[in-house]
Amino acid sequence: EKSTKRLSNSVVCFEFGYARTEQGVDNMVDAVRRLLKHGVRTTRTLGSGVLDICYVACGRMDVVYTGVAEEGWKPWDYCAGLVVAMEAGCTMGQLLKDKEEGYGFDMYSKSMICGVNK
Repeated sequence: EKSTKRLSNSVVCFEFGYARTEQGVDNMVDAVRRLLKHGVRTTRTLGSGVLDICYVACGRMDVVYTGVAEEGWKPWDYCAGLVVAMEAGCTMGQLLKDKEEGYGFDMYSKSMICGVNK
């Protein structure tokens, strides 16, 4: 039997990163505002990309995203976390569509979303 996770029961993690342009800050804050207005249970920010991914993989959080502004993570942030996420059965892809890659994920992506599959 397949269960569906609802936003109202979800813990969503994000990292703001280093974007400081007016548009970049607006994009990041607006993304969190939309989550809160649509009833997310809670949000978290831990300060470590690989820790965020590992928390999703072990079920402490439901989803992590980055890249709504120009603040996508570096390859070393994804490296170990990607392996842990894949072994745990998570889905990982680009948050924002790339013209060449679509929503596929690679370590040089400018955005990322990782969620648990149950």
